[in-house]
Amino acid sequence: MKKNSLKPLLFKLCAVVAVLVGILVIHSCRKENKRDPQSAPQVAAAKAWYENTYPVNGSASGKLITQGTGGNHDLSQWIKPDWQHPATYVRINNNVIEMPIESSAKFGSALQLGNNHQNPAYSRSYFLLINDGSKYSAYVLTIIADSGYVKNDTSKLGHNTYRQHDADFSGKVLYFTPKGNYLGGYAYHNGQLVTGAATDEGSNAQKVQSISPDKLLPNNIVKQCTDWYIAYFTDGVFQYATFLGTTCVNVDDGNTTPGGGGSASPPPPPPPCPPGSHTGPPVVHPCTPLAVDAANGVGLRVDNIPVPPDGGLPPPPAQTPCVVDAPAKPCPPDPCAQAKALALDAKFKAEMADLKSKTALPNEVGYMIDASGNYAYVQGLAGQASIALSPATPLSGYIHSHYTGTMPTFSGSDVKAIYQLQQAGKVADISKFTVGVVTASGTTYMMKINDPAKFATFAAANFTTTAQFQTFETYYSNSEKVYEALGRDKTTAYELALLSALKNSGITILKGNATFTTWSTDTINVTNGVTDSIVVTTCN
Repeated sequence: MKKNSLKPLLFKLCAVVAVLVGILVIHSCRKENKRDPQSAPQVAAAKAWYENTYPVNGSASGKLITQGTGGNHDLSQWIKPDWQHPATYVRINNNVIEMPIESSAKFGSALQLGNNHQNPAYSRSYFLLINDGSKYSAYVLTIIADSGYVKNDTSKLGHNTYRQHDADFSGKVLYFTPKGNYLGGYAYHNGQLVTGAATDEGSNAQKVQSISPDKLLPNNIVKQCTDWYIAYFTDGVFQYATFLGTTCVNVDDGNTTPGGGGSASPPPPPPPCPPGSHTGPPVVHPCTPLAVDAANGVGLRVDNIPVPPDGGLPPPPAQTPCVVDAPAKPCPPDPCAQAKALALDAKFKAEMADLKSKTALPNEVGYMIDASGNYAYVQGLAGQASIALSPATPLSGYIHSHYTGTMPTFSGSDVKAIYQLQQAGKVADISKFTVGVVTASGTTYMMKINDPAKFATFAAANFTTTAQFQTFETYYSNSEKVYEALGRDKTTAYELALLSALKNSGITILKGNATFTTWSTDTINVTNGVTDSIVVTTCN
């Protein structure tokens, strides 16, 4: 009997031990899953906001959902945050909740370069919910490590999160919205941000390397471009890939010498906008495009991104829509600048001087100026205050004379001729078109178009029909008579009348000196007729 008394005792001891072990295991598990009590309300509020902002479609059944625009896939219908394992902290003055992807999705991603998928095992993604004190923003942070950094130890991926990264981390950091829209990314090499110098697409200079103490040869610099995709996997099985963009770098092809060239740091991922667009406000181009505009939106430059002092990753790029800049508008014509250029043109001054010498003739003479700057002489009939313009090719302008007894400034027909030539397709460039006149009264004038759109409207209203033109000429003639009646001399009366007739016409009248080397613009200051005056502004 005494022999058998040990069995119940041993059984009871085993039971007690088992209970204690169970308590220890359960207690251990509870300690592992225990969260900061203060973070629970913060996480609950973030979860409520997220699920309201990104509701799951009940018919999705965990399948990938393609959005109606852009061809992206809606990640929020496929993956969701693991709310049971949040990390809460404050970083860059924001409250951050960082969570892994809920494991049931069996989600994976990797970079795809061309048709080559990188190893999805080297990638890890997190949900980030960031609260700046007034609103939430949600992101999917994807960290894709280089194989040289992992070295077959995928546990190293866990060392890199939004809050921190290894001192020797090499790889890519990509940000997406929960809808799957790519926001941009960064590259690390040996723990350092790769700057925009690695994506310098504008430099075509050849680097020089030493081949021997007495000989230098240039390296062969070539442009190397990479198409970037993000590839998604379910349980290691490829699902689809989304194009992110293209980056190019100038590299040494290594052909100068055996073993020459060397390796460059990996380029940052492409910007989140397609070619020809960019994030941020539209660029307001000057009317004359600057040379640097050509580089706008090329590559992702991170030179000005401050390296976070706390050892974490750079913050997500702003969720700013991509914009396309409006093309640079042509600069408005500058009549003064064009007149100053003609004042230095020996051929122009010589032909104007020739016209001046012929104002005593009984007929008008002139020159047609073609687009190449060639002058063709034209002579009118005696007693007829006109010349015939019949150019074979488009003109850059025409100049002519007014002989004794004719008008001391431009006639209405001189203005109409610009419109007629334009309608016939004989104006090379309306914004640079020049009309000049030299008169027997000793005056010299030039007409330039300062606003082609205004001129088109003015000409259509005054020169389209014979009746319109007669009304225009009548106004011009009557105004001149009124100014003469008010005591102005004949030349001033004509000038005031012409300027009054050309108000809001898009035409600038310039007056030249006797040698055609100085020009000034004339505008009319209209008051009450009696005191109307001409405002003279010197160009040179």
